[in-house]
Amino acid sequence: MIKIFKVDEQFSDMRIDRFIKKTIRNIPQGLIEKNLRTGKIKLNGKKIKSSHRIKKNDILNFYNINFHENIQNKKTLI
Repeated sequence: MIKIFKVDEQFSDMRIDRFIKKTIRNIPQGLIEKNLRTGKIKLNGKKIKSSHRIKKNDILNFYNINFHENIQNKKTLI
């Protein structure tokens, strides 16, 4: 399953990891970093680092990610 987000003007020049935290809440930073490294999160079809700055009209793709499920599993292990 692919989820697609288009960057609005209000999020222009924001770091990608901060954009993800604002749009999809309750995601640990480590999970964002891991999915960026493995290529499950891409910006305009390219793999990027979490410090990359996004621009207006950029397309952010999430490939086969179920953040809610991952967070639930992590909480039950603690």
